[in-house]
Formats: sequence, structure tokens, C-alpha cells
Amino acid sequence: MAARHGAGPAGPWLAAADDVVGDAADRFARTAHLVPAVETYLRGRAAAGIGPFADRLADPAAAVRDGAFLAELQARNPFLAAITRNTCSITRLEGSNKINVVPPEAWAELDCRLVPDQDPTAFIDELRGVLNDSTIEIEKIMGFSPAVSGTDTDLYRAIEAVTLEHFPDAVVLPAVQTGFTDSHFTRDLGIASYGFSPTLNTAEDEAGVHGNDERVTIENVRRGAEMMREIVERIVY
Repeated sequence: MAARHGAGPAGPWLAAADDVVGDAADRFARTAHLVPAVETYLRGRAAAGIGPFADRLADPAAAVRDGAFLAELQARNPFLAAITRNTCSITRLEGSNKINVVPPEAWAELDCRLVPDQDPTAFIDELRGVLNDSTIEIEKIMGFSPAVSGTDTDLYRAIEAVTLEHFPDAVVLPAVQTGFTDSHFTRDLGIASYGFSPTLNTAEDEAGVHGNDERVTIENVRRGAEMMREIVERIVY
């Protein structure tokens, strides 16, 4: 389609393109896929009575087969919902940079997070099939293989021991994060890597991650540094 003046639009096709990509992202949101690491984490939370969904997550595999439950989980705890499946969010969308020009093409950027056992190439093929539109081209901008580290290591045991010394009532569980870290570089080399952050945050502080008011308390910085030192000492010495 050729570019044209905004005074003579050919139809709401940019909105339609948004709908197509949005529908594809929504389909992934409704398709649960539990990996062992996530199931272990959810069972551990349930056994410890953590959160309002503890009873229903005692059997995670059964829980995520319930579409109504997944919708409720998405509404009330987006993090738990996100670790049960592949996700895609439309983070950038553009058609024209001029108010009076109908664009010849539109593009969207998707931030897709895959659960650890997924093949990125196969995922793109699946996304292409979901879109089902030969006029839409998919280009991977950046991507890394999802991975998970086991817990039968001296490092994990040191993390667990030090945590319980500082917080005797804590429950130490291996979790799967939806965020992105550089640990994939070391995992690709066969090195067990964990995203351990020894901070005790309020719900308000957690909600500020990547926001204008992102912060961590001085107490958390001091205690976290001390806990990290203790963990390193247990491994090295």
C-alpha cells in the first residue's frame, strides 16, 4: 500500500494490524505450559500457604487447565500468571510519524518471554501461524535461549542456609523469573546461576521496579551485602 495524505484514508487498517497482533498475544495468554521448575515453585508456595491462591495451586497442572482460574490469576497476580506460559506484550507500535500521512506500512515490537524449555525458533513459527497473515513479516531483534539451573548445588545450599540464618521463618523456593538477566551467558557454559536478591521489600517497593520511584532501602543494601559476603565465604572457604 502506498503512503497517502491523511485527508483521504483508505480504511482503519492500522487499527486492524494492532488487533491482529493483539489477538495473537492474547492467545498465548490463554495457553498454559507448566515446566517442572515452575510446578515445583507453585507447589512450594501452596504448601507454605503463600498468597490467596495457595489452595488452588496445590495441584498446579489441574489449576492452569481452568480458563477462568487463569483469567483470575492474570488479573490478581500477573507474575504468577506469566510464569505458567509464554507471553507477548506489544511495547512499541508505529504507522506514521506525521499526523497528516497515512503510512505505507505499520510495525509493532513484541516483548516475548518464553518458559525455560521452549525453542525460540519454534515459537516464532507458532506466532507466524497464529497471525495467519502472509503480509505480516516477523523479524527477531534479540533473543536468548531460556534456561534453568538445578538446585542440587553447593551454591544453592549456601544461599538457602544463609537466608534461613537471617530469616528463620522464611521459605526458600527456587523460582522462575519473567525478567531478563545476564545469567544466560553463564548457563550456556554449564555454570549454575541464580538470581538471588537478599532484600526484604514491601509491596509498594516491588511495584516501583523500572518506574520513576524505583528504590531500595539502606537497610536492605547493608544486609544484602553482608548476606552475599557470607554466601561467598561458604563457597570459597
